[in-house]
Amino acid sequence: MKILLLFLSIFFFSACAKKEWSKEYLTKKCNTDFKKRNEASELFTPAQLILLCDCVADKMFTNYKSEAEADKDEAGAEQIGIDCAQKIMQQ
Repeated sequence: MKILLLFLSIFFFSACAKKEWSKEYLTKKCNTDFKKRNEASELFTPAQLILLCDCVADKMFTNYKSEAEADKDEAGAEQIGIDCAQKIMQQ
């Protein structure tokens, strides 16, 4: 679970602040980042990664007005990742 938190944190805090803030952008960025990481594929199936990214993107877009705002709330962003990961693992 700690590995997941690390990846989600890296995802949200390494993204470029100049990008358009939308659910589609967040979903695409998440999917692209996780496809590059072998550790994520060890924890989740490809279908689960899609669901995870959709969940995270939806909550991030709902809770924050911009990427900069999300970057400032590290604890909140991590909690979103944890909540979504737990939800996906329970399905």
